Amino acid sequence: EMHQYLDSDGSGTSDTCVSSTIGAERLQAATQWLQANNLKGFLGEMGAGSNGYLPNIFYRCNLKAETFAVWLGALWWAAGP
Repeated sequence: EMHQYLDSDGSGTSDTCVSSTIGAERLQAATQWLQANNLKGFLGEMGAGSNGYLPNIFYRCNLKAETFAVWLGALWWAAGP
């Protein structure tokens, strides 16, 4: 199980996403590691700020068919009014 927040330091404490491609960039190394070690991963927590990047954040992860084989799923965390 892994956690991934898309603010500048990956902590989830900022309400600003870094970019529309940060999800893909940050998941790439984990995906490669899972593939290399023949393991499955689960994103137990993921979240992003509410700026204009939000609708595209995980869509732009550009997950290919072989990538789906290593990710079992994900949970989105949200807060605020």
